[in-house]
Amino acid sequence: MERINRADYLHQVYSLLGKGEAIVLTGHRRAGKSCILELLAAELAADGHVIYIDMEDPANADLATFRELSDHIKTSVKAGQRNYVLVDEVQEVTEFEKALRYWVKQDGVDVVVTGSNAAMLSSDIASSFAGRYHRVHVSSLNYSEFLRFYGLEDSDSAFSQYLRWGGMPFLYRIPLEDERTRMEYLGSIYDTIFVKDIVRRKSVRNVSLLDNLVRFVADNSGKVFSANSIAKYLKGNNLAVSANTVAEYMDSLCDTYMIDRVKRYDIKGKSVFEQQDKYYFEDLGLRNYLCRDKRSLDIEKVLEGAVYLKLRRSGYEVYVGQLNGKEIDFVARRGDELMYVQVALQVTGADTYQREFGNLKLIKDNYPKYVVTMDPNVGLIYDSGIVACAARQFLLDVES
Repeated sequence: MERINRADYLHQVYSLLGKGEAIVLTGHRRAGKSCILELLAAELAADGHVIYIDMEDPANADLATFRELSDHIKTSVKAGQRNYVLVDEVQEVTEFEKALRYWVKQDGVDVVVTGSNAAMLSSDIASSFAGRYHRVHVSSLNYSEFLRFYGLEDSDSAFSQYLRWGGMPFLYRIPLEDERTRMEYLGSIYDTIFVKDIVRRKSVRNVSLLDNLVRFVADNSGKVFSANSIAKYLKGNNLAVSANTVAEYMDSLCDTYMIDRVKRYDIKGKSVFEQQDKYYFEDLGLRNYLCRDKRSLDIEKVLEGAVYLKLRRSGYEVYVGQLNGKEIDFVARRGDELMYVQVALQVTGADTYQREFGNLKLIKDNYPKYVVTMDPNVGLIYDSGIVACAARQFLLDVES
């Protein structure tokens, strides 16, 4: 099967090889981690000996524990060569970190693994690695990759398709007009994450409650809420549950990389609030699948999610800004860089213009400030150092 190169991820991995650290590719299921690992295996074969282990292959079912995995690696390593140990879906191995901790210390051995569950990098496991690992987070296709995978030119039509279907890499093999099959594929991914990564792994007893919670988050993505407010909502729908249970389930959802939690940031006090977070799906298509019974796509929520994913993919830490009771959609930090972003469908009306530009004008520093809009005719509007630009341009060009 053809593998389309996602060069930025391969470059990240190559930059980390030979440094005595395990390299961990993380991300939600079907984001493309396995394909990246296979591309890496093909390229590394020219430089050394590749030991490739797919833990979802039934042939490897006997590698269930760290001892069995380590013994298999030991019998496969070739002396006098550079050995690359590549393990796909390593979380299927019990206490896998014990095997990797040993092999990452061996001369002439590089270790690269993939995993779909954030719990595999919990504080306990991170401690057991003694800092000897580096995480590379693999996301769904961004807009520029979407265009390349589908062989499309940037246009309003292509952008609409991206906002509707998101960036699951395999979807490009299903024709855009075959909407039923595409939706079924997204449903199968949700079922896999829901059953395999949450219900079974976390031993969830109230499956109906968890499903309702996921759909609530999808319908309210980009809104600020707390475990208490969700519990009250569910209670109003005859689903009695404690705030603690809601918080526990939300942690489980974030552990699968299906959903991201975004903290609020006090711009004036430069501190992070500990309550009232926002949540965004890591794939727009998956979010839209869960809201498929709605009459409309709710394009403003989807656009905000797309801008969030653009910032994350560009290496920014992303927060929801708060300043003097006003909200800034995103505060994005990358090293010493800082950026403020407001998202609006359009900025043509006086009220909308004042709200989006006015909130940004309250920020007195000189870092870049953007208003991102769906209006393709906005061009570049400047007001007090604030730039309004079309969403397509922002997703393709701005601060990439």
